[in-house]
Amino acid sequence: MQMKKFKEWLSEQSTVGTEFVDERQIDAVYDKAKLSVRLVRLYDKATNQTLLKNISTIANLSSGAYGLYSSSENKKVIGAQVVNNLKMKFGNDIMSTNKLNTVPNAIIKKYVPGIDERMIQPSDVIRVNIQKHLATHGDSIEAILEIASTIVHECTHELELQNTGTTNEAGPIAAERRFMAWFKSNWNLVRQQIPELASYRNSLGSGSKWLQG
Repeated sequence: MQMKKFKEWLSEQSTVGTEFVDERQIDAVYDKAKLSVRLVRLYDKATNQTLLKNISTIANLSSGAYGLYSSSENKKVIGAQVVNNLKMKFGNDIMSTNKLNTVPNAIIKKYVPGIDERMIQPSDVIRVNIQKHLATHGDSIEAILEIASTIVHECTHELELQNTGTTNEAGPIAAERRFMAWFKSNWNLVRQQIPELASYRNSLGSGSKWLQG
């Protein structure tokens, strides 16, 4: 399969490989969660990042932490040429059992040198505990911003794991801080691109971390 054909086929696979994700679960819990996703997309575009590119679904998390990324929910869209190379290396079992879904791209590349990584597109899930954010912040701009920050955090876990084979809290926490700093410095851009947030900005308390610094 030629690269062009793979890209054409990939473009037909719903939101895979794009900045657009299936966010219906979190929107159903909190209708303003869609503003959080739009804010992350704007941040991605403004800072030349691709936080959402590998994410197919932002799902709801019903208990526990504010957010979650688990490689057990990962899937991959893989071009035929790469599939054949992987079968030659590991046998048919590697595809039939879906084992590759949970193996980071960095690890696949390590064991199959020269593989075209562009033809292995992650289609992964992150989860956000919308109810916990609402319990902490209520229906407020703080909730919208914290949901967006959680999305940034969990996407960073996913990117680190796919690109390096490992992840910990340091990178995602740093990514949240960069997102917060960007929001503070680019309010005019945010207001222009997401006017629904403009009326909320004044409701941030003077002690909010989104205004300080």
